[in-house]
Amino acid sequence: MASIGSDPAQAGAGANARPRTTLFLSGIALCASLAAGAIGIASVSALPGVVAALILGMIARALLPGPAETTEPGIRYCSRTLLRIAVALLGLRLAAPDLAALGPGAIGIVAVSLAATIGAGYLIARPMLRDRQVAAVAAAAVAVCGASAALAVSAIFPQRAALERMTTLVVIVVSLLSTIVMLAYPPLAAALGFSPAETALLFGAAIHDVAQVAGAGLAISPEVATQAVAVKMIRVAGLLPIVLGFGILLRAKHDGGTRPQLLPTFLVAYVVLALVAGFGIAPPLLVSLGSTAATWLLTAAVAALGLSTRLEDLRAAPPLLLAFLAAQTLLQLAIVVLLIRV
Repeated sequence: MASIGSDPAQAGAGANARPRTTLFLSGIALCASLAAGAIGIASVSALPGVVAALILGMIARALLPGPAETTEPGIRYCSRTLLRIAVALLGLRLAAPDLAALGPGAIGIVAVSLAATIGAGYLIARPMLRDRQVAAVAAAAVAVCGASAALAVSAIFPQRAALERMTTLVVIVVSLLSTIVMLAYPPLAAALGFSPAETALLFGAAIHDVAQVAGAGLAISPEVATQAVAVKMIRVAGLLPIVLGFGILLRAKHDGGTRPQLLPTFLVAYVVLALVAGFGIAPPLLVSLGSTAATWLLTAAVAALGLSTRLEDLRAAPPLLLAFLAAQTLLQLAIVVLLIRV
């Protein structure tokens, strides 16, 4: 009951604000719960946490459509704001000594294959997918680091429902392809007669997600797994110039409406944190905590994408998107094998 002399309009606004705040926090809590479940699943299985989060989010959306819709503001906050924070924290995972220890040959192979894959991929995807932003998301997902790259590139563009839906589809398909190549590339490396060092280079330069890179390496030996992940970090280091490059390119070709920000704040933070981690400025414990936080926030953001995805959206996945991602994966493999042979 409002106090005597209070403004009824203000009292009503306050009463309405409380339910909105509750629903907002409930959406965040829902995403956090799904992230916890996904990370738990990943710890006892070969399923990557982001894939588990996406699946759990989609299941929750199908079984509980009402709560998913009413808590949408909190879910949207996780899929956008928390995503950007997570991408910034990924900078803490870059270690300059580990990258330098690989030698100029390995770094050169990865850099050339990365540039060739992202360039050719975008040029092919642009006419196939008929959307520059979606083409950038899809090309980066295969060329750089799977789901993380897709989400990072998507985050620089003004948000729209179609882009979110296509980004979710890219994450799903690339995660599936990454699992397939994790199983296929170890016997392929043996058939090609690659040495352990060449095998690690193949895995790190041509498998999309870090978890699957490690999984493929462990199929050979722990040493190959360690070296393959280090190679993979070179591709992760390419995330910043690629995201920035797409931001500049698509900003110049923008057709109207809200222009993409030239240098988003989360990318500035990514650079700062990468420098902090790479040159040992921050204590190892702080770097470890930040890296763990990146995992949790990224998983929660992907769970939010799952909660925003309807099964009808998956059934409507363009066949050309599936064909492009598979073709770019094979293109990347061919480029890496050729460079290793040369």
